[in-house]
Amino acid sequence: MKKNTLIEYWYVLYDRRRMSLVIAFSTVVTVFILSKVIHPVYEAKAVFFVPKEPDVATFLAPPGENMARVPYAPPVTEETFGPYIGILKTATIAQLVQRDFPHKKVRDLMQRDISFELSDEYLLNVYARDKNPALAAGIANAYVKYFRKLMDGYYLKSQLDRQTTLEEDIEVNQKRLSRAKYVLTVFQQKHKTANLDEETKQLIAMKTNFETNLKNMQIKHSENKNKILATKRKLKDEIHAFRVSELVITSPLLEKLKAQLVDIEAKMASLRVEIKESHPEYIILKRNYEEVKKSVNKEIENILESQIKAPDTFCESLRRQLINLYVEKEGIEANISGTEKTLTGIDKRMREISILQDQLDNLATRVERYKKIVETLSFNLQEVNAQSKRAPLVAIQVEQATPPTKPAFPVMWLNLIVGFLVGIVGGVFYCFFMNYLEETRGVRLYRLLKAIKATEGEA
Repeated sequence: MKKNTLIEYWYVLYDRRRMSLVIAFSTVVTVFILSKVIHPVYEAKAVFFVPKEPDVATFLAPPGENMARVPYAPPVTEETFGPYIGILKTATIAQLVQRDFPHKKVRDLMQRDISFELSDEYLLNVYARDKNPALAAGIANAYVKYFRKLMDGYYLKSQLDRQTTLEEDIEVNQKRLSRAKYVLTVFQQKHKTANLDEETKQLIAMKTNFETNLKNMQIKHSENKNKILATKRKLKDEIHAFRVSELVITSPLLEKLKAQLVDIEAKMASLRVEIKESHPEYIILKRNYEEVKKSVNKEIENILESQIKAPDTFCESLRRQLINLYVEKEGIEANISGTEKTLTGIDKRMREISILQDQLDNLATRVERYKKIVETLSFNLQEVNAQSKRAPLVAIQVEQATPPTKPAFPVMWLNLIVGFLVGIVGGVFYCFFMNYLEETRGVRLYRLLKAIKATEGEA
């Protein structure tokens, strides 16, 4: 079979031009009739966006401080919209929309009747298709509504969980605060730490006074010792036969009285730290001290009088002076001993106060820490409660879907153009096919006759 040239192909088309036009016209008529017969489908569009910044406002700002206002704008990255489009495509939203539009199937909503698009302006477009234009608009708006409701549910659930957690934390920390306050109160009552600072000041002042008195008494004690030595030398010079160094100014009763005197003096000095001198207990000790001191003086006189007589002599005068010096020495030593014990008690109390103050500060710090924790948690709980009472703005609808006036399918002019083009292509193929049949008719006839003759020869 020979090969045709381009001119021959054009001639084939020209020769059967009428049939090609008939086929194209028939196709256009058929498409027109089908476009009129098929029920039109309408497509509605709703436009919204999710704000870039979260809709969070504090309701407990300090007085005079304005709440910050951030303009709402969509994010400018395509990756941000991936989760939102994924949520729109879930069966959860499709089921919620299907409840409002029972004639729709969840599968059709997820696969055929709904589509989503991210515009160049980073807005989310929701397209809903239905034979009823009002239902198409309602479905598109329902998707935006249930997307907002679903996001609100996630937000409110997280707020509820946060509220529950805060309430539990407040309850726990309130118990800890009550326990810390109880421990602090018991500690203050047990150790009498209500006025530790004032007591410390008083102890410092008393310590200064007692140290001054101790130095003065030590000086008096030194002077007393010198006077005793001097008196003994004079008495020794005056009485050669009687040696003062052999005087024994002591007895069991005197030693006992001296011990009582020292003990009472120490107790009096200790009480001066803790109570005032007008206290009944201190007055009783002072009275006992005077009585014991008189008993000491009387016992010393008895001892000396039993050894030396001659009251009118100079020797007797020195002896009585020596007695008085010994009595004075005993009093000074008792005062020194009592003061030293008092200073020891003051030092001990000051060390105790320092330790108690540290413990008190730790307990008070613990109370303050729990108090601040409870205050912060309560503040946060109030903020969460206030936030829970308002609906967060998670989606802003820019364009409300309205019933479309023109169907999305079929489009008459587009269908006619497509039908005409399809008819032209069909006519061309028809021309070439008929030409092929004509060109191969002789060959097919020859083959047929040859086959018939071969059949007759065999017969």
